[in-house]
Amino acid sequence: MTDEQFFIYLRDCFTAGYQMPQFCADNDIKKPLFVIVDANQWQFLWDIYVQFDFNKSVKPTFSVINGDNRKIELSPGTLFNPMEIKKFTELNLTDYDKIFFLSARRLNANLDKIIYLPELVNQFILHTYVEIPMLNFLHRHPQVKLFLTNFTIIAQTPYNTEWENHIIAEKKRLGKITEELNQNPDKTLKTPYDFLGYTNQQLRDILNLTQAKVNPDGSTILEDSDNPLVQVINGRRRVANQPDTFKNRIYFMGGCSHFGVGAPFDKTIPSYLQAMLNKNHLQYRVENVSQFFTYRYQDILYNLETLQFSAGDIVFVFFDNHMSKIIPSFDVSRTFIRPHNYGEVFVDTAHVNELGYKALAEKFFDFLTKNNFFQGVNFNYPAPPPAPHRYGIPKEFSSGNINLGENKDLAEYKQKLRAKRLPIGAIVMNCNPFTLGHEYLIEYASKKVKKLYIFVVEEDKSEFAFADRFKLVEAGVKKFSNVEVIPSGKFIISQQTFSGYFNKAELQNVAVDSSEDVEIFAREIAPTLGINIRFVGEEPEDTVTRQYNDNMRNILPRYGIDFCEIPRREIGGEVISAKSVREALKTGDFEKIKKLVPKTTLKFLRENYSTPPRF
Repeated sequence: MTDEQFFIYLRDCFTAGYQMPQFCADNDIKKPLFVIVDANQWQFLWDIYVQFDFNKSVKPTFSVINGDNRKIELSPGTLFNPMEIKKFTELNLTDYDKIFFLSARRLNANLDKIIYLPELVNQFILHTYVEIPMLNFLHRHPQVKLFLTNFTIIAQTPYNTEWENHIIAEKKRLGKITEELNQNPDKTLKTPYDFLGYTNQQLRDILNLTQAKVNPDGSTILEDSDNPLVQVINGRRRVANQPDTFKNRIYFMGGCSHFGVGAPFDKTIPSYLQAMLNKNHLQYRVENVSQFFTYRYQDILYNLETLQFSAGDIVFVFFDNHMSKIIPSFDVSRTFIRPHNYGEVFVDTAHVNELGYKALAEKFFDFLTKNNFFQGVNFNYPAPPPAPHRYGIPKEFSSGNINLGENKDLAEYKQKLRAKRLPIGAIVMNCNPFTLGHEYLIEYASKKVKKLYIFVVEEDKSEFAFADRFKLVEAGVKKFSNVEVIPSGKFIISQQTFSGYFNKAELQNVAVDSSEDVEIFAREIAPTLGINIRFVGEEPEDTVTRQYNDNMRNILPRYGIDFCEIPRREIGGEVISAKSVREALKTGDFEKIKKLVPKTTLKFLRENYSTPPRF
């Protein structure tokens, strides 16, 4: 890439919020020197200068190789002082902690302190596109396991085959093979795939794959293809032999290696791994949500955010070989360094054929099984770093010379203040329909708080319509003076925040991740109403709801919200449940229903369901 292309990547990271002063602070660089090659690059140097003018934690020096000392300013009277650019040959390099050489060219100097432009861009991309988004994702999905992966490129060793040495010498690229096939459709060409038995037409189909299309929101996905070798459905490449019933999913995201460029759909890493899982009776479904577009990191992040995850899902993300020390990684970069017995796997210096994909799939399978990742191993990922203060105000100033984050006296004082809070409670209920069990929980909670909000699940995916459920709850709580009934909206137990709740029958033996729903309630809903305690009933039967309760127990206290779980009300040794009411309603057993619901619900059911309904 040219210097200008590298500048585009850096500017993109600057816009995302990660800038040079923060990079210097993160790497303990107190005396940086920024060097450009030519004076015509001063505009990019000015971009960096402005960042340090806002954030005065570090005072940098700016220099040019092919140019003289000069002062540059935008115009008189601007907010910024002139930028002083010094002649590089007049500087003493030992005065600086780091020298940022803002070019892909190399200085005629052997100094460890020099960071060249490509290396700097890689470090910025790693932090901006990989570490920060991944840590934020894992903070929202603590029960999902995510690993960064890389890929292997051909390496020169004494054990290389004649073909591998030919590839290295000729600098073969997959794009060149594709171009030759397209230009000579009727000519028989010799390719590195010949020993696999593909015709030129079949190979042309595999290598040309499908075209990209741009969504209205600007994201890029693949166009669908029904070509029997390619198989792209709804923007995803098909994975062979996916099971219809499964416990969890394994996602492959990223570039060409995870996508399976140069191989039929059933001979990619995801397809080979799915076959191994099926053979070993492991209830996982592999999904290939990768693309083969180089450097489209934003599309990887976009796709990641659109997926619906469950607790225990596994994600492998490939960011063009960017690996991090703070996020678990799986390194496969040395898989094909000879000697090995995998055969001829390389088709060019950075891509392998289906034999290579099979060998890599075996590596992924061994990695998952040997580390017991199918048995629920958890990681303690670091918390995402806070957003840096744009103006560089020191932390001790922004908090009035008190370090609030570590002040024990303040923590103790806040604990005393919490004891004086007015208790305001909340219960989220579906009430399908409203029963004496619901009434019992509300009565208990209303006695413990000054104000109690009842959120009735608004999503219309239950046997009883939301309008009817809401009216039944309103009628059933009139006798409690401090209770207010509210629709749950789209952000509390909805298809958007917790879709698994509406498919509970099929998920009783599956780990379900409801953390997003709980996080939104704790972070957004509860503070709006001053809610500081949430009540739930114990759940002895429904495993999905029980997991939801467990998530609340773990997450809510982090936000200063108490969690209170009370035993369910029983009649004749049997827990009262809305499910029991629905079952009795199917047979018209109103004598049983009479024991399970308040009078208001009974009246509604008699008036509207004199003939047993068909749920």
